[in-house]
This record gives sequence, structure tokens and C-alpha cells, in this order.
Amino acid sequence: MMPSDPASGAEGLDLFAAVGARPAKELLRGAPEIKLGPGEPFDVAATSAACCLVTEGRLALVVINGGRERTIGMIERGDVLVRPMDSWAAVAPGVRCHTIEPSVVVLVDRPRLDRWVAEPGLAAALVRLLSDAVADRELAVAIALEPTVERRLLLKLRQLAERWGSVTPAGIRLDLRLTHQELANMVGAVRESVTIAMGRLADAGEIEVRNRALLIHAPDGRDEA
Repeated sequence: MMPSDPASGAEGLDLFAAVGARPAKELLRGAPEIKLGPGEPFDVAATSAACCLVTEGRLALVVINGGRERTIGMIERGDVLVRPMDSWAAVAPGVRCHTIEPSVVVLVDRPRLDRWVAEPGLAAALVRLLSDAVADRELAVAIALEPTVERRLLLKLRQLAERWGSVTPAGIRLDLRLTHQELANMVGAVRESVTIAMGRLADAGEIEVRNRALLIHAPDGRDEA
């Protein structure tokens, strides 16, 4: 993991749309960025940053408990990851990231974050981003409470499709190219159980693999539009 300075390209993110590219560049000036290779770990709590901004790539957000990893979400370009409270980090399961693809994160320290929050448009955009993240985590918790692997997997695929899918006449197309092991980490199961569940969902007409992409059909069996 290699830090560099200054941050580059982040001023074009939707987060800064309300302030404009030139003021955004000033707000980002001097913020260090970390470039991460494929599969590389990242822990914002191990840095001095109050939060980090993902400017490139995609990372898995995982909880580590008893040596086991559970993926609770994904963050990608334009997302903000907040540093956990030190009191929580001392007693709770670890929360870490690892890259799904090469990524870049910008480290935002407390004084810089305070300057961002002082900009009304940027503050509003931050609230929207973090509200969406909270809703996503809450849904992940609800899915985790489902009793069967098959049900958890279907709901997780629908959750992923809500954000990263594209609507087609045949259903919602999901091109994340996640492995069965990555899906297993998301639903708290072993890879073999996910493979079996995928087959059952395909037999039931809930999903379909087409041209290396996954199609997720509407809950009522009709095409999504």
C-alpha cells in the first residue's frame, strides 16, 4: 500500500458536484491517497484519517470475528468510509476492507473533514452518501437473519442488483463477476453451499447465467422494466 500526494481526479466525483471542480480541487489539495493492488487489505482505523474517500476501484467491507470473515458490503468510486470509534474497535469484531479490484483511497483527516462539512452543498452530499451506506448495512443485517442459504443468497443478489445492476428486457443484469467464495462470504456460508443454492435458484427461474453475467428475474416471475 503506497501513499502518494496530492489527490488526483477526485474533484470530478458526484460528491463535489455542488461546489464545482475548482473549489473541490482546493478542498482536496494536499490530501494523501493510497493506491491498493488486487486483494490488498486496507484498514482506515490504522491511519490517522477521520474517513476515506474511494476515488478508484472497488473494495469489500468485511467483519472479522473469531478468525472468520463476513462481507457486509462493497464500496467503490465515490463512496466514503468512516473511521470506527476507538471505543468500539477495542471490543467489537474487526472491520476491514480488501480490494476486489485495484483501488485508490484518499485519506481525509479531521480538520479537512471539518472544512468539507462547512460547505453546505458538500455537507448535504456527505449526509446522503452516509445515509445510503447506513441503509445498505441495515439491509445486510436483515438478510443475514434469513434462515436458509438459498434465501440469503437471493436477497443478497437482489441487493447488489439494486445498486450495480442494469435493467434489461430479460431481467436485471449483474456484471460484478463475483466468485462463489465471495458470495459465500457475503451470506455467511461455505462455497459449496452457495454453488448448490445458485443451482436451485436457477432451476426455480429466479436467476439465470447468460454470457458470464447474472440475470436476476423479478420477484413475481415477470421481466423487470
